[in-house]
Amino acid sequence: MLKEIFRTSFLYCGPWALMRTLKKRKLGPGISILYGHRVLPDNIIENESDVRRISGHTSASQVVAAIKLLRKYYKIISIDQAISQLSSKDVIEESVVLTFDDGFRDNFKYLYPLLKKLNVPATFYINPSVIGTNKNLWFQSIINFFFAIPEQHYYMEKSQTEYNLSTPEKRFQSAFDFTQYIQANHKPNEFISLIEEVASDMCNPTEIDFHMTWEDLKELVQDPLITIGAHTQNHFPLGYCNDQLSISEISQSINEIESNLGIKVEHFSYPRGHAEDFSQFHIDYLKSNGIHSAVSTIRGVNRGGDDLFKLKRVGFPQEIENGKNDFLWHVGGIPQLVKSIKHRLKVFE
Repeated sequence: MLKEIFRTSFLYCGPWALMRTLKKRKLGPGISILYGHRVLPDNIIENESDVRRISGHTSASQVVAAIKLLRKYYKIISIDQAISQLSSKDVIEESVVLTFDDGFRDNFKYLYPLLKKLNVPATFYINPSVIGTNKNLWFQSIINFFFAIPEQHYYMEKSQTEYNLSTPEKRFQSAFDFTQYIQANHKPNEFISLIEEVASDMCNPTEIDFHMTWEDLKELVQDPLITIGAHTQNHFPLGYCNDQLSISEISQSINEIESNLGIKVEHFSYPRGHAEDFSQFHIDYLKSNGIHSAVSTIRGVNRGGDDLFKLKRVGFPQEIENGKNDFLWHVGGIPQLVKSIKHRLKVFE
């Protein structure tokens, strides 16, 4: 309760507006890049036992609520407009870019009609290996498997671990733990075969969980509101890949998108996107392939002159309408600003 009162006061009673004004005066206006994944019907997100809710996606109505709220404080622009302004150090006004990773078909079925209706631009970063297939990306396959196991407890020989599957939350935690295990003990090019060995058909999705088709994407690229970017071929975190596999993951994804859609791919999203998930090697290779920008999941606001291959993003929360202050708090980069102020105060202690 006290936390919410503080945030409300900060956002609406002066300090928020003052800090934004001072930051704008010193560094210029900022561009916040938001990222989401799946956008689903409300009844799925409202079902607390549904795996798609547990794994942190959002609903169509919450995206609409977010867009309406953002329009009160920001201009919503495309990734191309953002890159143009950031590179020229001429950010016109406080702005937001909407991005969605992984290319699930619900983005086409539920999200795209909303974007068209509201006339809002967005970028979809996709992994060609699963486009038009009945397969999921490797980490989603792990989630599928742990939610398909009928038992409440499951011992896995491969990891020599017994997993507690007694609640949906514990199933998701078990899937996360197994994901951590294979990343720590296996090379990325072994992930898919290892998961299929352990899970067999139980790792496959149902039709509602498929990714977009190339026909879906061909329709999207005809709309000037939509930009298609690359997200690697198989969603292997590049920090786990050697140079050869990194090159393959990047080049394959770009080449397949370009050859199937007849477009030039100019934007990229790092899988997982933490600071340790990409390096100068990856940045240099992206530039050599004609990529103009790359987004991470490092939190914060982007300003003129920032590195276009280390762009910061803020995640879409699952619940926006009943947590507006919290949403604006993160979109505005307030946690990073508070951290910066604390650091400066500590220096003077």
